[in-house]
Amino acid sequence: MATLDTSIVNIALPQIARQFHSSLVQISWLMVVYLLFNVSLLLSSGRLGDLLPPGRLHLLGVAVFTLASALCGFSPNLSWMLAGRALQGVGASLMLGVAPKIIAVAYGEGERGLALGLFSTAFASGISVGAPLGGLITYYLGWPYIFFINIPICLVVLILGSRSLGVLAAPARWAWRAFDLWGGLTLGGSLGLLVLGLTWVRASGWQDPWTLGALGLGALFFLLLLFLEPRQTAPLLPGTLWGSSAFLLGSLAVVLTFAAVMGTFFLLPFFLEQVYGYLPQQTGLLLAAIAVTNALVAPLGGLLADRLGNLVVLRSGSALILLGLGSFWFTGAQTSTLSLAARFALLGLGFGLFQAPNLNEILKGLQPSMIGLAAATNAVLKNLGALLGITLIVTVFAWINLHQVSLGTGVSLPLTSYHMAFTAALGLGGVNLLCSFLPRKPSTKKPF
Repeated sequence: MATLDTSIVNIALPQIARQFHSSLVQISWLMVVYLLFNVSLLLSSGRLGDLLPPGRLHLLGVAVFTLASALCGFSPNLSWMLAGRALQGVGASLMLGVAPKIIAVAYGEGERGLALGLFSTAFASGISVGAPLGGLITYYLGWPYIFFINIPICLVVLILGSRSLGVLAAPARWAWRAFDLWGGLTLGGSLGLLVLGLTWVRASGWQDPWTLGALGLGALFFLLLLFLEPRQTAPLLPGTLWGSSAFLLGSLAVVLTFAAVMGTFFLLPFFLEQVYGYLPQQTGLLLAAIAVTNALVAPLGGLLADRLGNLVVLRSGSALILLGLGSFWFTGAQTSTLSLAARFALLGLGFGLFQAPNLNEILKGLQPSMIGLAAATNAVLKNLGALLGITLIVTVFAWINLHQVSLGTGVSLPLTSYHMAFTAALGLGGVNLLCSFLPRKPSTKKPF
């Protein structure tokens, strides 16, 4: 639900805008504010999962998400809905930030691959099925039900989860000095401004003063964070994590992979409709090949990682992602529907194999006090990677002077313009594959 609500709202924005008499800029904040609160609070949520009972914290996130979904569905105006979306982002950050911690507590090293694979399936599937599901719900039931659908699911989770999650004990005794409040506020501000800047790039380009101001201020906040962190007892950016090549390379792989795959995924609907003339429902079915393949393969990727080792499986996944991205470069006007679906399935296969082994490798050897923070960092980097990938695609179109028409209706772009964008994604995939062969060693520093 946490990742589903990043995309399910998008399809209903025109209807919501008409009902609330909102402009395009105003209604776009329904997407931005959710992502802002989600990404900004993820690291702090993960750290809280290392200090408080993670099961109860997760259930709190579900409860907040339930209340926020009801608030959004019953909103009388845009201001109320924006407040509800912000509260949804808070609940989602708790759910996403703590869930991998619970998995790591429940399963030891060498046996958590399948569980992380299922988690990766849910994460990626939520993003990819949001638009088609939102379209069906909006068409048949109305836009409030894209929020109401969360309520019964949340209630089931709360009832069943209270039995198993509520009994999980706190990993450590609570102490304020163990929670980096100032680091969380500074990092949250930096990440929030980065999200804002990357969002505005898509709409206004790199020359917009608001875009440059948000990115510049975000960089200043990050520099302030680097100044504050060495002075904290338990920093949010501890050397225990960032001094580990396993964590660094795994985090880099997350950014590169999600940038390449999600940037391409953003472009594919326009590619299919403008180059091949597919109707929206046909495009949705074709793109489902990526989502379905990823969902089926991700648990297998985690299981294979437990048997064969994380690096073997994640390198295989990275290679298949590169092959899938490369296959788009060889598409032409005569490429058949079956051939396109096979290319999408290949990309989904690699994406599914990659995710769980990479996260498993990141968590490997970490002290229990670090697992929640490391997993939350991974979730933040997934979101930032996706944003960077989409921004890269928009930048490529702007570079070839297609920024104003790239997303327009009734405009047929040449196939070569899409091939140039696919080349950019292919470059990211190539760098990711090369990095996957670098040696990964855990940090020798002691945790705080």
